[in-house]
Amino acid sequence: MENTNQMMDLSEQQMLALYKTMTHLDEVRRDCTIERDDGIDLDGWLALRLQQWYAQLLETAPVEWLPVEDVKAQVALTVDACGVARATVPAQCVRPVEWQLAGWHSSVVSFMSPRDPQVRLQHNPWTRGSACRPAAIDYGDHLLLYSVPDGGEARVDVARCVVRPADGHYRFHASALSTLPPLE
Repeated sequence: MENTNQMMDLSEQQMLALYKTMTHLDEVRRDCTIERDDGIDLDGWLALRLQQWYAQLLETAPVEWLPVEDVKAQVALTVDACGVARATVPAQCVRPVEWQLAGWHSSVVSFMSPRDPQVRLQHNPWTRGSACRPAAIDYGDHLLLYSVPDGGEARVDVARCVVRPADGHYRFHASALSTLPPLE
């Protein structure tokens, strides 16, 4: 994980408690106990809202606010006869941040959508990405990387991605708290 200054690492229960405090739903201490079973499951409803918020945060927030890891050791890479590399993205990756193959002069930091009109240029060997100007198309579960240099080794040098923490924790920069959804 990068940018550890002000990075928060909260369990689901800690995140729920923080959200309840921020929305003034924390429990008030009293000297009696009242139990009801006909209301909504407030914690369950809030936990669902937090999961939706975090999923959206991982997809759209600035990279500096999020957990980013180099997952190159987990990437499966195949190369076709034209030098187009297909990299299978590990399941915990939400979106790519920076990718570089061996022999490329620079990294790819802007990833094309399959619907991008520029994708058509990648089908032509004269206009596709090369070692000098590499290109990548993000299909979600895999990337197409253009292109492996002629005679070059097919190896991923950098595969930095925004990742979903495997332990179910919420990891984000403190600045992201400002994007928490208000109660409606």
